Amino acid sequence: MNSLISKFKNKIKTFDINGNAKMFFIAPLAVVLIMIICGCCYQFTNTKYDKFANISVDFQGGTMMTVEFNGQDNMNSGSGYDANLAIITEALAEEGFVVSIAQSSGSNAIIVKYLNTSTKGDQIVDYNSDEKVGEMNTINENIQLAIADKATSYYDGAVTVNSTATLIGNSASIKLLRTALISVAVALALMLIYIIIRFDLYSGLAAVVALLHDILIMMSFTVIFYVEIGSTIVAGIITIVAYSINNTIVVFDRIRSNMKPYKKAGTKFELGDVVNSAIYSTMTRTLFTTLTTAATVTLLAIFGVASLQNFALPILFGLIAGFYSSAFLAAPMWGYFKNLGDKIKISNKNHKFNKNKKDNARLKKA
Repeated sequence: MNSLISKFKNKIKTFDINGNAKMFFIAPLAVVLIMIICGCCYQFTNTKYDKFANISVDFQGGTMMTVEFNGQDNMNSGSGYDANLAIITEALAEEGFVVSIAQSSGSNAIIVKYLNTSTKGDQIVDYNSDEKVGEMNTINENIQLAIADKATSYYDGAVTVNSTATLIGNSASIKLLRTALISVAVALALMLIYIIIRFDLYSGLAAVVALLHDILIMMSFTVIFYVEIGSTIVAGIITIVAYSINNTIVVFDRIRSNMKPYKKAGTKFELGDVVNSAIYSTMTRTLFTTLTTAATVTLLAIFGVASLQNFALPILFGLIAGFYSSAFLAAPMWGYFKNLGDKIKISNKNHKFNKNKKDNARLKKA
């Protein structure tokens, strides 16, 4: 048994990751394709989904309502929470609204968010415009009264309800997203400069492409699993960028260490061997750091409230993408860029040599 395990380990370690880089590049493309297919299915099929991605109230505009049930202790425990949420959901449904996200607040309050779009039968009314703010406020007041009446009826007058409704404008969240994207772009540019100074141009280009891959795959899985995309996605993107670049730099540092003996001796080296050696020597470290972080994030996703789940799941997707890019994409991309750069240098030298040769021939003729 031990011999079989050792053979399996040796077989893995002898696998040419750099030589089979194209195979690893196909997987992210497949994920993006699946994301596009899933998004189109969500958009154009008659299911409970009606949008390409699950964009939250934070980015679309809506209402946040806090409903507090008073009269009994721990009304958010067990079946009490389900009953109270059902009361709120029923009151909203009567006006044509659907709960987008719900979470408990303390022992007696529930916070719900819903889009300001009412659907009654075939009629769809959007109350997000400035002209309809007054109408939406009136509707929210009616919903609050309905919740109070339903709670009184359900609990036989033993429970009273206090509720507040706040309209959420999407302009502030969009501005936050725009600012965050600008911040990420600036961070990527600074990382590119830093890595070029510390390592080389090829490492910088490979690192930036790997980070863009991590963000793209993170968002792709978020769409595939229809996870709500809200303001927490900004924190998720920044977290993954900061986490993933650390693993990638470790790989590049090992590549530099592997090349030092060849540079000192002035001897040629096999690019694939340097890349594969760097990947395998850092694989265990990258895997273990990813797994330990992912374990904590997974617990948040499983046992956390809805808002924590919407934050934890994208980060979990980003961790998987970050491990994949650090282990299988970043170093091969460095090898590809270096190989391409060397070919360009040789081509320029040959071009310059041929040009000088022609110029000398013309001078001799003259």
